[in-house]
Amino acid sequence: MKMIMIPNIKTIRFNDRSICAGIIFFLFVSLLACKPSERDDPDSANWDIAALDVAKNVNYLSRVEKDVILEMNKVRTDPQKYAQLCIEPELQYYDGKMYKKPGQVTMITQEGKAAVEECIAALSKMAKGSVLTPESGLSRAAKDHADDQGKTGEIGHTGSDGSTMGQRISRHGEWDISIGENISYKTTDGRSTVVRMLIDDGTPSRGHRENVLNKKFKYAGAAFADHLSWTNSCVIDYASEFTEK
Repeated sequence: MKMIMIPNIKTIRFNDRSICAGIIFFLFVSLLACKPSERDDPDSANWDIAALDVAKNVNYLSRVEKDVILEMNKVRTDPQKYAQLCIEPELQYYDGKMYKKPGQVTMITQEGKAAVEECIAALSKMAKGSVLTPESGLSRAAKDHADDQGKTGEIGHTGSDGSTMGQRISRHGEWDISIGENISYKTTDGRSTVVRMLIDDGTPSRGHRENVLNKKFKYAGAAFADHLSWTNSCVIDYASEFTEK
């Protein structure tokens, strides 16, 4: 059985009053997940959850949205550990391009374990970075798009009103330096969403991974929503600097 997941990335960088915009829009097929994050166990034995779970007490995020922020902070602050504990175990479930994990539907990937191995190698060489701080304005911008696409069944970074990522973010605050957006469809928890973005199967640029790990980004907002065509979606918006309206 072939299951298709369509993630999307978009990044805008603002330097010397010039804007460079890029969009990578693609299909990739994978479902690579460790156990969903839990604040009490087992992650507390491997990470300082109190320092990383900076979204724990915010009142505008759901549990799964908070978990997305937490998972990104785990890999940003210790890429090598994340590769070892959450990425490497997935290798055993590949048979060529088939992903066969007990208890899950067998799926066809585009790259097979090669994408997983490349992700492990990249994370193993990466320096530790800083945590992302949740920002309500970015979460509202992400929710605007997630809710909009949930009703229309559309995919991508353009809203049904023609809005761009930058326009949606600007509705809720002022940003500077860089902003970015990741969209994942058909993931249901924080861990699988982030792991899938890191492996980025079928995406030569590994743009989702680049956004998750981008050291210029200091703030993030996440929003899950039901989706008319793809069951659900998760939109993550990032910013280097952000002042909420």
